[in-house]
Amino acid sequence: MKQVHIGNRVLFTAFLVLLLGWCLFNSGLAGKDFLPNPYGISLFQKFLAAAFQPALDYQADWVPDDAPPFFIKVVSSLWLTIKYATCAISLSLVVGVLFGTLASQSWWHTSSYRQTGFLLRSLRRVVRVLITAGRSIHELLWAMLLVTALGTSPLAIIVALAIPYGSTLAKVFSEILDEQPTHTKDYLLTQGGHGTTAWLFTIVPSALPDLVSYALYRFECAIRSAAILGFVGIPTLGYHIQTAMGDFHLYEIWTLLYTLLATILIVEFLSNRVRRLITKEKISTTRPQDHSLAEITRHRPKARALHLSVAIIVVFIVFAWVQGESPFSDVPWEKRMTNLERFLTKELMPYPVQQSGDWADALPWAGELLAEKGFTAGLQTFYLGTAAIILAFLASLITLPLASKRLNQSQPLEINIGSSRLLAIVGAVHSLFHRLIYIVTRAMPEYLLAFLLVQIFGPTAWPLILGLALHNYGIVGRLGGELIDNSNLREAKVQLAHGSSTMGTYFFSILPAYFNRFLLYFFYRWETCIRDATVLGILGITSLGFLISDASARDHNDEMFFFILVGAAIVMLGDFASDAVRGKLRG
Repeated sequence: MKQVHIGNRVLFTAFLVLLLGWCLFNSGLAGKDFLPNPYGISLFQKFLAAAFQPALDYQADWVPDDAPPFFIKVVSSLWLTIKYATCAISLSLVVGVLFGTLASQSWWHTSSYRQTGFLLRSLRRVVRVLITAGRSIHELLWAMLLVTALGTSPLAIIVALAIPYGSTLAKVFSEILDEQPTHTKDYLLTQGGHGTTAWLFTIVPSALPDLVSYALYRFECAIRSAAILGFVGIPTLGYHIQTAMGDFHLYEIWTLLYTLLATILIVEFLSNRVRRLITKEKISTTRPQDHSLAEITRHRPKARALHLSVAIIVVFIVFAWVQGESPFSDVPWEKRMTNLERFLTKELMPYPVQQSGDWADALPWAGELLAEKGFTAGLQTFYLGTAAIILAFLASLITLPLASKRLNQSQPLEINIGSSRLLAIVGAVHSLFHRLIYIVTRAMPEYLLAFLLVQIFGPTAWPLILGLALHNYGIVGRLGGELIDNSNLREAKVQLAHGSSTMGTYFFSILPAYFNRFLLYFFYRWETCIRDATVLGILGITSLGFLISDASARDHNDEMFFFILVGAAIVMLGDFASDAVRGKLRG
């Protein structure tokens, strides 16, 4: 792997520290904002104490006669969360496979005709713009738009999750397909094989385990997102957590949080098992004696575990769609389409254009909104999201050597350095401790963390920054830990064998060698943090989300949509900037 020059690495890290200070300074934080208020300290103590006494029944003294038992309420909200996540990810897979194929260079490059190749390349650029736009708007904002347009129906919520997740899957799927070796496909093309056939029988089977692996990871994320849909009135786990917090029912909150945490951990465990089975079968596959299409078909990976996993997943998806309330509301399809057309052509249309019918009047209207509110809120969103991911990134880089399994075993990186048994036990214990912190922080949705922290610190920027940082700390830590534990690390092994400490080996060998890979995680999560900071203004923190929530409450859907587009523009500009920065550092 190509290393980043140590000078560039140090300069970029120093730049991040300075950028963090600049963002914190400009986010309007005062010294008192970093300390819990007196009420917040008392609430925090009660909240922690409640963690040891999760509720088994309602906390309220009086419960309506028609209220379901508390256990039934928790289980039903959990199932609704899983149901929405499952239905949404099934639609996302359709979008991801279709648009991921169209956005993949490995597919359109199969055409040997100049005119067809030009059309396919043009189509690819259009598709990549569409999937970038789709994932630039947060799923909670998609939910607000679709619920406003179609009403609070299951289908609107499912589609709101499927649009950004499908766009993300399409982007990642296309990159996975493009990274596959092409020598077998090229050979078939030289033998007169059809381009699409060669692609289907060579590139797709090679990439399939990785495609399934990432789809399972996105399902874990979809469960967290589905829980948060409670903030727009859907009775998922997030809805009941928000209600319990408003009623100060801390014991109920912990029951719901433990339920969500346990669900995500179980899904993550099962996903890891499936990924390991798929990886093992991928490694053990045999190669054909020649590259004929028939021979390739006969020797392609059997992947029995993959086939079984797919069958189980398909059955579960069908069950989620048909069980319980139908995703399609009783409102006739024609009525829904009429409402959607009215929303798109009337309510989202800028108010001056509605009055005059002249789209030229939209420019002064947009300029006024941007100057009065949008520009300041957009900058605030940038400050909050950027500060959060820098905190998470730097903290993860520092704690990674403490959490890595391979660096904290009796023989780090399989090298015997003569450490005592006691030191090996201590290393294993603090490695397990840090990995548990990674698991807990990433399993807790950032919106719930921010919601809880707002109660402690008040409606300032600090709860949002800290909530986002804690959640992303767990994600970046997991990704970085997997990178260390799954890599060969030859140079690091040599340093350990020559007497270097594990910490010195990490900071002077592993980190410089894999710094570019860590940067990929940084920029990937930065984009997510900006989207999250856009919507977390709904909690009362001044950002674009605050303006979006305010415009929605006033039924000014044109203003709401404008501020949503401002947030999407920040994400898209950041995507271009990240490509430029990574290219510069690679050079």
